[in-house]
Amino acid sequence: MSNDSENGTNGMFGILTQPSKTLANWYFWLGALGLMLAILNLLGQIHPTYRVSWGGMFTFEYTNAAFGDKDTASAFVLGDAVFIAGCLGLVVLGARSLIGDKEPVDWFVTMISNDWYNDLIDTRNGWLCVFGTWAMLGSIVFYFYWGIMHIAWIDPGVYSIAISLMATGLVFRMLSSIEDEE
Repeated sequence: MSNDSENGTNGMFGILTQPSKTLANWYFWLGALGLMLAILNLLGQIHPTYRVSWGGMFTFEYTNAAFGDKDTASAFVLGDAVFIAGCLGLVVLGARSLIGDKEPVDWFVTMISNDWYNDLIDTRNGWLCVFGTWAMLGSIVFYFYWGIMHIAWIDPGVYSIAISLMATGLVFRMLSSIEDEE
């Protein structure tokens, strides 16, 4: 985990390669989501009619088209390999920082037995924490439900709803941890 004095001496490279716990969580989960989307794209299950070119997507179609017809587009291109390597790198960097000195099995067990699940029904931390936790869970369930039922994992409207619910949940959970100064 990094602190302010380390960040001052290591610079931006040190911050990105030795992430704090919060940044490591973002690395891990965004990398895992990217790997899932890459696998779905390779299987032709990311969209009913399109295949995604990650190179075209991230260069805003400067290098090539972002979407190709599912029947005529290549199943695997260099952009897919770069995207998978980048996502895998994020997962490894995040997991390395989150695991720390623990065994990987112990880290996985702590993810399953986390107290976060108790916040769905426990009001000791306040109603904002309960509402925030439900909003975050609703975001994840909505995104996966829509993706599975409609084979539309890259729909901007679905992203908008899922991200709005997730952000609302995060803000509610943060607000619940603020103590009154009275």
